[in-house]
Amino acid sequence: MFSKTAEYALRAVVAIARVSEKRPVLAKEIAVSGKIPAKYLSKVLRDLVRAGVLTSNRGIGGGFRLKRKSNTIKLIDVIRPFDDLLAMRRCPFGKSRCSNENPCALHGKWEPVIGRLREFLEQTTIAELEKA
Repeated sequence: MFSKTAEYALRAVVAIARVSEKRPVLAKEIAVSGKIPAKYLSKVLRDLVRAGVLTSNRGIGGGFRLKRKSNTIKLIDVIRPFDDLLAMRRCPFGKSRCSNENPCALHGKWEPVIGRLREFLEQTTIAELEKA
């Protein structure tokens, strides 16, 4: 459903959430606990810092932390920098103007699914996942 990059981002943020209240988390730890290739992880972490989800500090005692409390970070905050959720709204039949007024054969069934997915991503927090 999501790109591999977005999946890695979710895993990384949850891994950080489980530890970062106590101390910064090293990229190496995140890679191991999230089962994320280390080379790929550095780009994901950099993008999450740019998106305002994480903070990072270099040097001794450095690492990554959540920028805000985990109960205020929504899944959409983590997914959005990597996946274009609007692309999911594109018509699977290639209609350039698929809408409620000009629907394709799937529109009536697909639109509510996408709406529920977006609602789920906007309402679910990292705090809910870190406890799982």
